[in-house]
Order: sequence, then structure tokens, then C-alpha cells
Amino acid sequence: MIKIETQNNVGNNCSGNVGGIPGKITQIIDEDTIKVYGKSIRFALASSPELDEVGGAQAKNFIEHICPVNSTVLVDEDDMQTQGSYGRRIGVVYCNGVNLNEELVQSGHGEIASKYCSNNEFAKENWAQKYGCTTHKKISVPEHSTIMEPTQDNCDPSYPNVCTAPYPPDLDCGEITFKNFRVLPPDPHGFDRDNDWIGCES
Repeated sequence: MIKIETQNNVGNNCSGNVGGIPGKITQIIDEDTIKVYGKSIRFALASSPELDEVGGAQAKNFIEHICPVNSTVLVDEDDMQTQGSYGRRIGVVYCNGVNLNEELVQSGHGEIASKYCSNNEFAKENWAQKYGCTTHKKISVPEHSTIMEPTQDNCDPSYPNVCTAPYPPDLDCGEITFKNFRVLPPDPHGFDRDNDWIGCES
């Protein structure tokens, strides 16, 4: 296990703007979701089999062994996914001196959910890079495409690598010149039909 200091200087373990959420584990829901003071926390990037699938119960037992109920934790919420997932906050959980997300993957009880690497604050951290975030699909933009800064008033922020008109009106891929560009939620134009974070794939 990779030890970190969490007792005396917890703030140093948190990155980004949201900061750390300290508390105690009140429930371990499954292999990659816990409750801290009754609030559901989903492990960022780390994913394991469901409880009714092979390996799911073992993954949950692994987390319970490292970080049992009533343990003190620090949750570093993902700045890029503050909207959460199905009512759960998303972040890295530090407990008893270890990064639970990393331990879950390193132990073989879980893996990196690489489809989220392009939209995750922690994707560039060593553990995420080591276990899969370097293998997520690269986004390429054709040379003839005109890339404009997404900060312009007329650019929709769901498409940060290209400049498209905001919704409404609804646009289709045939109505724009861009292909294979990055897509972030909520994708108002529906360019990412297969939910792989890439729009108007050629």
C-alpha cells in the first residue's frame, strides 16, 4: 500500500478548487461507493465488478478491510465532475494513510474506467496514468477545421476543442464541419451518440 499523511495536514492531499471533504465512513455501499456522514461518494476513475458479478464481493471486502465503517476519511472531490453521478459525489478517497481509488486498481480488484479519463481532474496523476488513463482514445481534429477558443460568447462549452453555436437551435453533425472532437456533458446538440466523449466521429 502507498502511504500518505492524512492526519495532521489533510489539506495537502487535495487538488483543484473544490478541496477536501473530511468525515467518517458511515456505510460501505459496494466495491466503489461509500457513504461519508450519509453522503454517497463514488470513487473517481476506479471501477469494480458489481456485487452480483464475479469479484464484486471480494472488492467490497477489500475496501472494508482497509477502511472499515467509522474510519476517518478525506474526500478530494473531482473539480471536473461536481455535478456528481446518480446522486453521488465523485472523488478520490484517502483513508488510513492510503488512496483507496489507487489501492482498488493496484490490487486487481478494480480497473481504471478509461472512458472518463478525458473529463477527470485526477487523470494525470501517476496512479491513473499507470493503470490506464494513457490508453484512452485520443481526440483528433482534422487539419481543415478552424479551432476557436471556447471562451468566446458564441461557443458552446460542451465542445471545448471546437467552436459551435450554443443550443438552440439543435445542430446535427451534417451541419458542422468538425469531426472527432471532445464532448463534455450535457452535450445539448447530441453530437456524442455512443457516449464515448467524442463527437461526430468519422
